[in-house]
Amino acid sequence: DVVSFIGKVSNQINEPNTWFQFVIVEKQAQNIIGDLGIHFFDNENKQVEIGCTLNKDFQNQGYATESIIRVIDFLFKDLNKHRIITSIDPDNKDSIRLVERVGFRKEAHFVKSLFINGKWVDDLVYALIEKDWDS
Repeated sequence: DVVSFIGKVSNQINEPNTWFQFVIVEKQAQNIIGDLGIHFFDNENKQVEIGCTLNKDFQNQGYATESIIRVIDFLFKDLNKHRIITSIDPDNKDSIRLVERVGFRKEAHFVKSLFINGKWVDDLVYALIEKDWDS
């Protein structure tokens, strides 16, 4: 049943080696327009990975920015994480601008490191450390 599933899943937040997904909801109609996932590594290193997906019709309207800022605040202030990373396709200029605008810095450009849809592609890794976060 849905209620027990939601209860079970909500207890899994911050569990090592798990992903937790938040939905992004459009303000007017309250429709789901995207999601923001958090990958929790082991608790000792206090590092997480985030990733955001948004329906194209709702991009460049502030939804991703607001969602990412709220999740960053939650991770640093409530869960006491030390470092947040995100992996971005180098061709995704909007995502690069977004993470740089909220304070992430580029740490790596991996060349032909991921095999996606039958071809090798590059990957950028950005990171934000708690001491550098000023919400």
